Amino acid sequence: MIRSNCHTHTRYCDGKNTAEEMVRAAIDNGFESLGFSGHSPMFFENDWAMSEENLGEYIREIRSLKEKYADQIDILCGIELDSCHTGIRAEDFDFVIASVHQFICGEKVYYIDYTGEALSTAVRELFGGSWNKMAQEYFRLVADHALSGNYDIVGHFDLITKFNDNGEYFDERDETYREAAVSAVDRILTARPDMLFEVNTGAMYRCGNQRPYPAAFILEHIKSRGGEITITSDAHCCEAIAYAFEEAAAYCRRCGFDSAVILTVQGKKRIKL
Repeated sequence: MIRSNCHTHTRYCDGKNTAEEMVRAAIDNGFESLGFSGHSPMFFENDWAMSEENLGEYIREIRSLKEKYADQIDILCGIELDSCHTGIRAEDFDFVIASVHQFICGEKVYYIDYTGEALSTAVRELFGGSWNKMAQEYFRLVADHALSGNYDIVGHFDLITKFNDNGEYFDERDETYREAAVSAVDRILTARPDMLFEVNTGAMYRCGNQRPYPAAFILEHIKSRGGEITITSDAHCCEAIAYAFEEAAAYCRRCGFDSAVILTVQGKKRIKL
């Protein structure tokens, strides 16, 4: 079983537990390493990302916990860098997850993963009701963002499917949709063959979804291009720290992967699934 997670949130952003509580939960689960990835400060007001004021405190506490628990677990200080971040420097962190959570139009923010109804509003107001046009723009933004800096991991690649577990909003078998997704994978891996794609169980824990991100056809395409994966829980509480990792590993094996990457203080480490 994977004994590591590099997508971890705390009370510094929208997590439910302190950083030290998350470390203890990871140790209780027999983890080899734990990577923190607080949501980066954003240029618009919100209640889920770190603020400019507490970013420094976040970094200091994670560095302190790294020293305190060095004989029990590897701890890394990372960040989930949103496409709308406030000029954060990737080099200040041990690793960076590149994620897109919203569309911006003027001063209006349309959240992708808040509710299905909120995403439907974005589709109606920004894309004339076309879910395929929305998907094309989303995957373009994901690729653009992932390639805009020296980042390590692409976060929840098909986040727009969070509320579409039963195909309620759009057909993920549609060729236009699939072409948008695989084209974004191709752009990323052509420029950055070392980029990791996370297999993220967050929506399984929070929404009861049947599969992790991304969809099987996307994972299979990543494998065909020689890309690598890391399994994460996108944990916002202690109980989710290793949620559905065995199911995710089996899912990855069905998609052709026999290993996944974990992050340690020494660097990338490949683990047999």
